Amino acid sequence: MNKRAAIICNGNVNTKFLYSFISEEDFLIAVDGGANKLVKTDFKPDLIIGDMDSISKNTLKKFREVKKIKYPREKDFIDLELALNYCAEKKFKEIMILGAIGSRADMTMTNIFLLTQIPKNIKAKIIHQNQEIYLIPKKKFLIEGIPGEKISLFPVKGKVKGLTLKGFKYQIKNYNLEFGVGIGLSNEFKNKKALITSKDGILLCVHFRKWF
Repeated sequence: MNKRAAIICNGNVNTKFLYSFISEEDFLIAVDGGANKLVKTDFKPDLIIGDMDSISKNTLKKFREVKKIKYPREKDFIDLELALNYCAEKKFKEIMILGAIGSRADMTMTNIFLLTQIPKNIKAKIIHQNQEIYLIPKKKFLIEGIPGEKISLFPVKGKVKGLTLKGFKYQIKNYNLEFGVGIGLSNEFKNKKALITSKDGILLCVHFRKWF
């Protein structure tokens, strides 16, 4: 399947934001109460998935003809995880996740950490306000931005070894970035293109876009 999957969760996302990022070409997946976010738009989900404990009756009525995959409320996977597993099974090559950031810190952290469970051949990112959140996909990665844009880098699943940053305001060379420290926070693009290289480990990026 060549389409991009656009997943809508029940976090902080408004109608204007949805129109800014969703395309009619996307395969649109509403994660449980994420379907409520689509009611006031012209978008109709291709699939609603989850335990259906936060979707409203009005939303169910409006989208009564939409395909639904319902799970029990007590289960081993959260609803976004179920949606991501579905995307992997259907062999989507790209996944965009909206509404994954909300008021609950535990859910927000889990949604972000789920990026580490997505197969490496799938390009996946969370978009929240002006922020793109994704894993650096290669040990040598050329990233594009606007000079002055902020970027934060975090190791997940342990340290990132041999990290080198070029083209940023704060450059480092062959540095071992430990999990749980703040040294990777709030760097800035110095050039339009910057290079991130590492020898080992998984690096999470939060890129603050000026053009959003």
